[in-house]
Amino acid sequence: MNVNKKLIGLGMLLAVKGAFAQSTGSSVEIYGVFDIGVGHSQNALSDDGNYTLGMQTAATKAGALAGTPVTGMFNGGLGGSYLGFKGSEDLGGGLKAVFKMESAFNSFDGVLSNGVASVVNNPSGKQTTINGDSSFAGQLFNREADVGLSSTEWGTVLFGRTNSLGYEALVAYDPLGGSYEFSPFGYSGSYGAGGFTEDYRLDDSVRYTFKADNGLNFGALYKFGGQAGSTDAQSEYQFTAGYNSGAFGIQALYSSTHDAISATNSSTGGNVNISVADNTAFILASSYQFNQLRLSGGYEQIDFNNPSNAALDKNISTALGYPVGTVNTNAFPNEKRLDIYFAGLKYDITPAMSGTVAYYDIKQNDYTVGGCLSTTATPASTCSGDSKWLSFLGVYKLSKRTQIYAGWMHNALSGGFASGITNTNTANNFFGTGFRHSF
Repeated sequence: MNVNKKLIGLGMLLAVKGAFAQSTGSSVEIYGVFDIGVGHSQNALSDDGNYTLGMQTAATKAGALAGTPVTGMFNGGLGGSYLGFKGSEDLGGGLKAVFKMESAFNSFDGVLSNGVASVVNNPSGKQTTINGDSSFAGQLFNREADVGLSSTEWGTVLFGRTNSLGYEALVAYDPLGGSYEFSPFGYSGSYGAGGFTEDYRLDDSVRYTFKADNGLNFGALYKFGGQAGSTDAQSEYQFTAGYNSGAFGIQALYSSTHDAISATNSSTGGNVNISVADNTAFILASSYQFNQLRLSGGYEQIDFNNPSNAALDKNISTALGYPVGTVNTNAFPNEKRLDIYFAGLKYDITPAMSGTVAYYDIKQNDYTVGGCLSTTATPASTCSGDSKWLSFLGVYKLSKRTQIYAGWMHNALSGGFASGITNTNTANNFFGTGFRHSF
């Protein structure tokens, strides 16, 4: 029944397309991307039809099967697959009314991307398929659904479900452009979300952005919490500023989220457990283009603390449409910090062919109460640790809209990041080749 309602909604949207297009100064466009590939993961869980990627590229400690090789199809080697609708109406004087609605789908099976469903289907201790929290939870327009006003002189203001400004900053300066399969920024939305991946895209938000002719830009975003008893709970604000003109670009961002939610596996399945935290993040990234060579990189810091409204958070009963089992409001009695460094270079070998190499180093502090003991054979997940990533990606353009690609990514875990791995494989190698078409 739920699927039928979604199909009816899409049919109604297509039916009114002609009416919009006939209005003077109005337009509606249907567009999208289809990105699909075949890959081999050295140490992974089985594929999952709900999870956005399909295949697992990172090293994992989840499940007894995590140390076995997997070959299968994946989604988003260069970026996610999606279908979109956008439109505008000219209001005169350089002002337009605009809207955008985008649906992320899994190219290998056609379903709406739903990371939370993959978590629900994998009880803790019995995980058999790749799974992880996501801002994609089976919503009809899970990527974006917003409407607003755009002015050539004053910028753009949008209302609804919008992209995080942090997500856009990282994708713009990530050497691999947020690739789902070859970049940790695409693989895990938590980095672009300022801590928890559910905030990669933000419901109930107001967003303002402005780009000047001289290359300067700035933006601000506020997410309403919508929680009775507190205007602060589950709210977020972001500020960004930068410059991009000619060969040089630079961007800075600050975000703060109160009572952010992260869904984790429950012991029984059929529901999710959640952790709640106050998260802050800072990003500074830059790039420089020299003839055919583009250098890019940056730094991000994310801090996690216990939530501001713990008593209120204990009453949360659903998360992204799924029932909640337990609520953890004490995951960070000591502050957790991630320091994320990334750099890479892309070289255009010919106008049609390019190669990219990128390196990422994600460092975690020791936030264990009392500190980690040096004599501990197996460190706890709260101990300091590293997650290192190295990727190579080659892309060939068959046309303006069609590309083929092949790549390799290596991820190695140590310290707290490797805690709980039930096999000897604290690293993973992923190889993949794919096809991407935009329309």
